[in-house]
Amino acid sequence: MKSLRFTLLILLFAISFAASGQINHKHYITMGRIDLSKEDFNAAIQNLNVAIQAKPNDFEAYFLRGIAKFSLNDFSGAVDDFSKTIELHPLYVRAYHYRGISNDHLGNYADAQKDFDKAISLDPYSTELHLAVGMTKIHVNDYEGAIAAFDTALIISPNNTDAYISRGIANAIMERYDDALIDMNKAVENDFFNAEALIRRGMIQIERKEYSKAMDDFNNAITLDASNPLIYFNRAIVYLNLGDTLSALRDYEKVNMIDQRNALTYFNRAILYSIMEENDIALALYNKVIEINPDNIYGYFNRGILNYMMKNLDDAEDDFTKVIELFPDYIDAWVNRSVVRYEKNDLQGAEQDQIKAKEIMNMVSEDDTNIDSLFAHYSGTIGYDRIIQFESDFVNGERKGKLSQYSDIDIAPADNYVVSVIDNETYKKSSRKEYFIDATLSQLSENCDFDGKIVMMQFDFFDDDHNSILNDSIIGLVDNEDVRLFLEGISNFEIFNYKHAETAFESLINHQSLGVYAGINLAVLQYAKANLLFSEQNYIEPIGISQKRNIDNVTEFRNIRPDYTETMNTLQILVNKYPDNPFVWYLLGNVHLQMQEFNKAIDDYTLAIRYENSLAEAYYNRALTLLYIGEKNLAADDLSKAGELGIKEAYVVIKRFF
Repeated sequence: MKSLRFTLLILLFAISFAASGQINHKHYITMGRIDLSKEDFNAAIQNLNVAIQAKPNDFEAYFLRGIAKFSLNDFSGAVDDFSKTIELHPLYVRAYHYRGISNDHLGNYADAQKDFDKAISLDPYSTELHLAVGMTKIHVNDYEGAIAAFDTALIISPNNTDAYISRGIANAIMERYDDALIDMNKAVENDFFNAEALIRRGMIQIERKEYSKAMDDFNNAITLDASNPLIYFNRAIVYLNLGDTLSALRDYEKVNMIDQRNALTYFNRAILYSIMEENDIALALYNKVIEINPDNIYGYFNRGILNYMMKNLDDAEDDFTKVIELFPDYIDAWVNRSVVRYEKNDLQGAEQDQIKAKEIMNMVSEDDTNIDSLFAHYSGTIGYDRIIQFESDFVNGERKGKLSQYSDIDIAPADNYVVSVIDNETYKKSSRKEYFIDATLSQLSENCDFDGKIVMMQFDFFDDDHNSILNDSIIGLVDNEDVRLFLEGISNFEIFNYKHAETAFESLINHQSLGVYAGINLAVLQYAKANLLFSEQNYIEPIGISQKRNIDNVTEFRNIRPDYTETMNTLQILVNKYPDNPFVWYLLGNVHLQMQEFNKAIDDYTLAIRYENSLAEAYYNRALTLLYIGEKNLAADDLSKAGELGIKEAYVVIKRFF
């Protein structure tokens, strides 16, 4: 949180000078502190480097340099400096505190929790420490645990505004808006001059459709922090909900005056100007979106629509072509380009696009090749209200991969497989073939001196019932250095130390026997990280236009799906090296499913089944994908097979949809 950064800087001045006879050492420490107070972090590091050279065993210089590195987002470097601080001063609470915050930023959440636990053991009545614990718990989706931590902070400091704000955020994430409002009311009551409290309360009032109250909060926040673009962005949402488009535009323009690279705001402004038929202004704004984010398909897509409306047919065709290059399975782009080509009298090109669109949807029909009928079927795509809604349905549902097409029932695609370790008793009690062991994994288990099995299993590390049997003492019993590193990676992955786990798996991806397993775990880890980042961006960051659900033809651009680039790069390596591994194809299918590349997902699941015909989850996920695109008969076959192999949810789907 932004407030943490300022807390770090304020606390700098509470550190007492270490006694030293070295004039230069004290001089450079002082210069470093001054640089930090001016937020000149690079200069601070240079001065503190000299201080460390002059007196290598002084903890203060390392600590201050750690603060500077942290402020520059060098969290790994900050961890190193805070660790050195702890080595020199094992009871220095703030070093544990800020190392924990740095580990949190790195995604090493278990390490962060250990640091906070140690700091709390030294200073159990620190409100800031319990707040930090709560934020880390939010990052691992333990919202109840986060609220408990914030509760503790409030017991220690009953009037702590940050604690109420943080607890309010956790309640809002869980859609407990009434509880969130109570927290934000208390935060404002305790500190009416806290702009963040007013902003957060205003955002909650939007969710509760209390637009007048939200407006009051944002207006008051502006009097306290007139240069904060978040206030104007959210007040614009209120204006839109109240039907005052011109005022909304003024606030969006204010955002872009403050932040000239805010592509989201340019995009929303472009939408509104398009609705107002101020097409030249809208076009300039879409150009700005693309300038800032040159790979943004929605910028090109909407600009293509606008060019079509303005009769700039060549430019419209170029825009839709660019969308197709960036996202080849984007059906709407094929349909829209076919319409443009049709109007340009490029009948052959229009027909080819029409056929491609149908192929993607598995609805090619020789009896229906009339482009007018296809255009009529998809006429809603030549507008603004359908675009984002279509793109956000299947992936985002409940923001955790649930099929939103089926949001009225509790059905979600089966999760990914990873290599992990389970105890022998659990393996013996498994009710169906939910654990897979090949010859290599079997040999690895035999060579490891512990009571467990190394298996392919579904990723369930977020499950409260998941208990890892790995620990340092057990891993230490393994003689082989590479196997030991692999197990350390699994252990860190299971406790959400993502950076440590990622490093271990990356170092083993080319290993002769461990490479495929390290690669699969690496890809699943990268997939989990992408989802985590996406969740944070969508729940913690500003609310977009879509909070107003019924504005005519208005929608918003946000990151509508996680960025799976790292995952896809790793999977491409695995596919090339291990083309007959079913779990590689299954994982690739899951990623393509989340990316809405449905035909690719179906092909991937088919290959997974070819190489392991008892992989129930591949049948189940292929069935859900087929059902989504309208292939009910094929879906029914797969659901039957998935149920046969032990997935009970398959029968729930059959009951509801057949």
